[in-house]
Amino acid sequence: MSQKQSCCFLGRVFQLCSSKSQDKTKKGSPTPSRSSMDYKMAGKDNLLQPSFPALNSQQRLSDAKARNKVELKPGRSLMDWIRLGRSGEDLTGVGGKVLEVDAEELAKHNQINDAWIALRGKVYNITPYMEYHPGGEEELMRGAGIDGTQLFDEVHKWVNYESMLEKCFVGKLKSTPPAHRRESLLKANSTESKNGPMSPPAFKVPESPTLPKFDWFQTKTTVTLVVYTKWKSMKSDFVVIDKQGNNFLATLYIEDYIYYLHIELAEAISLHYEVKVNTDNGKVDIILTKESEKQWPSVGKHLQKHNKTVKLKDQEIKYRTCSVDSVSQVTHDSKLLCLSLPEGTRMCVPVGYHVHLQHKVSGMEVVRSYTAVTATLTGEQDPRVKDGSVIYLMIKIYKNGALTPWIDSLSKGDPVEVSTFTGDFSEDRLSVCQNLVMFAAGTGFTPMVRLIHYCIEDTKSRVNLKLVFFNKREEDILWYDQLQSLAEKSDRFSCDYILSEADSGWSGKTGRITLDLMKASLPQQTEKSNLLICACGPTPFTNLVTKFAKELGYSESEYHAFQG
Repeated sequence: MSQKQSCCFLGRVFQLCSSKSQDKTKKGSPTPSRSSMDYKMAGKDNLLQPSFPALNSQQRLSDAKARNKVELKPGRSLMDWIRLGRSGEDLTGVGGKVLEVDAEELAKHNQINDAWIALRGKVYNITPYMEYHPGGEEELMRGAGIDGTQLFDEVHKWVNYESMLEKCFVGKLKSTPPAHRRESLLKANSTESKNGPMSPPAFKVPESPTLPKFDWFQTKTTVTLVVYTKWKSMKSDFVVIDKQGNNFLATLYIEDYIYYLHIELAEAISLHYEVKVNTDNGKVDIILTKESEKQWPSVGKHLQKHNKTVKLKDQEIKYRTCSVDSVSQVTHDSKLLCLSLPEGTRMCVPVGYHVHLQHKVSGMEVVRSYTAVTATLTGEQDPRVKDGSVIYLMIKIYKNGALTPWIDSLSKGDPVEVSTFTGDFSEDRLSVCQNLVMFAAGTGFTPMVRLIHYCIEDTKSRVNLKLVFFNKREEDILWYDQLQSLAEKSDRFSCDYILSEADSGWSGKTGRITLDLMKASLPQQTEKSNLLICACGPTPFTNLVTKFAKELGYSESEYHAFQG
């Protein structure tokens, strides 16, 4: 999504540090914000680590995984933080000296006017960042006085905290924080029964995933790499290929882990790859075209990553240098970018997933997340999307934003650093629902683009789609003409436009999201399991849709929010 309307990027770094024991600070819901910025990634809890999300967090209450954004004071934007870092003011709190900090010393700095955090063996003074944190001081304080490295990696590993907190560096962490923080989680996780508190569940070492089986065969013109994943939800989009010369790397995303094929191929191949998946058994065929028709003596030499697995949460964040293929205007303040992936790369972004864009602004690395869209909703699609050679992003430009002024300046041929995709939406949910109702506000429309396209293009699909689209003014409606055209052509798609600042010429609906409006937008049915509700927009909007869905009796399996 332009995703977004979310918060300043490192702001959410510390929202993930919901690792403090619950008796230390009050717990509010952790919060990815969504202003012009981004949200992204949810991790998994580890029994012996501090709890994230917080036990009473909204993230535990809904599929939204949303975190609350607070309104910052004037002069406390990301750009203001960058300017403060360049002002020469001492943000370390220790006179710029580099210290060696042990766990006991780190734990002392846990007050709002004296707060340190450890990340990957480095200690930072986050006191001056308090007023700049989009999630608020209370959220940031959850990371004060502790090591937040593991939690950071689980949720926002793609964020460059070293660049963000460079001027706040205190020194190196000498040892890991004390184990009592782990114990506090076990206490917090205990549940009451009629006979008193129940003991926490026994810790079990997580099992490693079963290694997929790999094989290969060849014909006169092709070489086929075969991976037996045994995952029936496997999709061709979950196969990413990078090739440089004869160095071939295929990255397969299988449930919650990653499997690699890493081979120095015996002979040269073309840059055209075909990926086929048997959904009955999860078998993946990666078909390579030979440059010459001679017989290969072997597939080639196995390289470092070959036949290895890694947990999804532990994956290395990889950026590729893409180039701008085209830029077109969507509305007065939104653009559609087509980005070409590097030669040799195949990456099809799954439905509902997003990528991160990275760029240095005034010497500080800034990252934003955007959901991939289609080239159009009604016209001819770009075949390069299915080939995995281009990505389309719809981005709202904020004149005072940290990253979008640079995006606004991009033209054909300019380089852009783009990450591998991330996300948690399951495409399979679209095949089991009968009615899909999407609540979108502003650029929260972007994940809905792929949902709409997927259901309309699938000739076997009989899903009825409804988009409830909230904007300020008529001129802000993204792809208005295309939505109108689609509604006229398809008897399965309808769209309601609701404006909060409509002018006198607007004859449609006005207002904001309410329980009554949401109830009226949902189909009348006796079996709610045939309904899927999706939402995306600024955090307050998405949280309200989540709240109303629960009040109307819908379960998590019937609801998905594209954020955090």
